[in-house]
Amino acid sequence: MTAVRKKPAIKNEVKILTIPKTSASRKLADKESAVDLVVSKGDLAVVPQLVASRPASRVDAKPLDLDVIIEDVAHAIATTQDHYKCIMFTDLESSTEYKRSMGHTKGYMRNRLFCDICERAVERYNGHVVKRLGDGVMVVFERAIDAVMASLMIKSSIANGRKKLKKIVGAMDYRIGITCGYVKEIPGDTKDYIGHAMDKGARIQSSARRNQILIDEIVYGLIHTKIRDYSGDIVIGSPKNMTLKGVGTSTLYEVSPKQMGLESSLGKRMKSMLS
Repeated sequence: MTAVRKKPAIKNEVKILTIPKTSASRKLADKESAVDLVVSKGDLAVVPQLVASRPASRVDAKPLDLDVIIEDVAHAIATTQDHYKCIMFTDLESSTEYKRSMGHTKGYMRNRLFCDICERAVERYNGHVVKRLGDGVMVVFERAIDAVMASLMIKSSIANGRKKLKKIVGAMDYRIGITCGYVKEIPGDTKDYIGHAMDKGARIQSSARRNQILIDEIVYGLIHTKIRDYSGDIVIGSPKNMTLKGVGTSTLYEVSPKQMGLESSLGKRMKSMLS
């Protein structure tokens, strides 16, 4: 006689419960007070496995030990050293409005394309992308000239591919700001930086015009002698004093590939308005 082997139970199988039929009045009362956790079909119902792992009365309500958290944060900041870095911020224009009109999928694609272009240029000039900011990147460099050259590559790459990019995601306009200064490197799973220079870099970027690269007097002082080696390829605009919110007054310069000219020129501004 052949033994019948019992099939093992499947742990993840869906439980099917039979729900008895009730009177119309009972159904109405249950419907008003029930929580919609059962998907029914006829007399059968599938009960989703969405219950808590333990009753609410047993949830651990003990507050976190803030002393430990404060000590960890204070130690992380106290043990970091100051580093002199060149900081670059990039930002893609009108990303929120674009997502509202074109949808989040296409908005993500547009942001991703811009950030990838920035990252490739940064890698070419030995920079380190600290973080993506959704529609831009925050970058640190060891040398100011590398930051400037990376920003010029971003500008020329987008300009050369503008027609192609426009067919895919529409206009890709941006702003770039660069400064140098001492920052603190915060340790963790990913590096981060804090300091006045980080705030200033972000403010310079937000002060730029459409498709404009701005550097401050610190960057200009570090690169102006080296620019002679690139005088046939790079143009620097006249100094302009600007008040940066929360930072103060700073002298800013526009830099651009020579064949593209300056965005601050009247001809460029008129062309941008008509395009």
